Amino acid sequence: MHMVTGDNRYPQRSRDLRHLLNGEWVIHILVALDAGPLHYNELYSAVQDMTTFDPWTGSVRRIQSRALGRTLRRIETGGLVDRFEERTFPRSVIYSLTPAAKELLIAVEPLIAWGEKHSELIEHLQKSQAKDRKQPQEDDSKPPPDGVAD
Repeated sequence: MHMVTGDNRYPQRSRDLRHLLNGEWVIHILVALDAGPLHYNELYSAVQDMTTFDPWTGSVRRIQSRALGRTLRRIETGGLVDRFEERTFPRSVIYSLTPAAKELLIAVEPLIAWGEKHSELIEHLQKSQAKDRKQPQEDDSKPPPDGVAD
């Protein structure tokens, strides 16, 4: 299906997906659960194992347990993850992908392939943003010099 000029579904659904998938750890969690259901601690370890240098931010960040819990609650509410609490002591929780999340990961594969095919575009933008991060930012709080209008 190709979108045509004036078709509002494309920007609307793009915005919806951006909000559904928004968050630093959402994709990590979905990819980790694609291998099958995981207990909370197994999921935490799997996400930690996927963490690498992020050229967009110039840093390596590790997920914190609190962030994992918050993100899991959000994507569970969004219908991407199922939560099953085992009736054991101590309490044990298993997370798994919903059918919709499995479909989503399959649907994203062509976008990932496009990103790999056009990696030079992404690398160019990353380098540009890294350069911007290194340059001192102008102080917007200072008034403009006399005679200069906005």
